Amino acid sequence: MKFATMALVRYWWPVTLRMPDPSNPGKIVEHTLQVQFEPESRDEATLFQEGFADLATPREVAEHEHGRLRRIVKNWADMSDEDGEAVPFTPENFETAIRWQWFRTAIYDAYAASLNGQEARSGN
Repeated sequence: MKFATMALVRYWWPVTLRMPDPSNPGKIVEHTLQVQFEPESRDEATLFQEGFADLATPREVAEHEHGRLRRIVKNWADMSDEDGEAVPFTPENFETAIRWQWFRTAIYDAYAASLNGQEARSGN
């Protein structure tokens, strides 16, 4: 297959969330979903990193990080609520999800893995 430079690249990637098990104290449960990423260009990634220099409070840092997630995450699949019902990707549902550290960590880990040129491992 020939490589074609594209102005806009979007791709699906597996994301594994590891979170506290509400039924078993001290245990972790894993949930896997698919996330559609739109990666940043090098210039956008550099601007994101430079943006931290002007931030004074933890709230400003969190909002800066959330802004990055809003830019790179475009959709999800296999996301469900506590009753097993599908949760559609909407701005409101995404805002609810990024409040949780385990969601943000899983997204950032999967995004970084997707950029390093390695295929996702089975179960990740």
